[in-house]
Amino acid sequence: LLDVRDAAEFAKGHLAGSINIGLGGQYATWAGTVLDRAKPIVIIAEPGREQEAALRLGRIGFDHVKGYLHGGMEALASRPDLVWPTERISAPMVAEELAGADPPLLLDIRNPREWAAKHIAGSVNIPLNHLQERIAEIPRDRRIAVHCAGGYRSSIAVSILHQYGITHLIEMAGGLAAWVAAQLPVVS
Repeated sequence: LLDVRDAAEFAKGHLAGSINIGLGGQYATWAGTVLDRAKPIVIIAEPGREQEAALRLGRIGFDHVKGYLHGGMEALASRPDLVWPTERISAPMVAEELAGADPPLLLDIRNPREWAAKHIAGSVNIPLNHLQERIAEIPRDRRIAVHCAGGYRSSIAVSILHQYGITHLIEMAGGLAAWVAAQLPVVS
């Protein structure tokens, strides 16, 4: 189940178990990185964007699209039990949670070079392209706050974590760019 909508729309509500790789970002790169070439694909898109999503997948060798959710997420209006939201909060709100009595684990899914250049103190770096193989490193007994540089990759990461049953998550809206814009401290 591949949801190609914008990360903010995905966070409002998505089909349980779907992976979010938005058409507006590095769609082909991340689809090629995180999707399983052996599994058939069903696309969830804004109505009218299904063909674009399938065509762009075909260009990178994913020609096993089996269909799409007719009407997009509106098709699930009568099935709220199948729709999961993702909690997206601002960088200052994440900072408040980190300073609290029971802080979440801060998971930075950017690449190691990005992390070395600038990161939030105490964050754990597991690059998105290694997340599935390193899933055992993610604790299941505490809340996880996920971020990337700008918010695109973190939505992919949250959807992958959901597939592995890790659901006590928050996503930092706007990523590290929002953290820096809020003048919150970073380690350089």
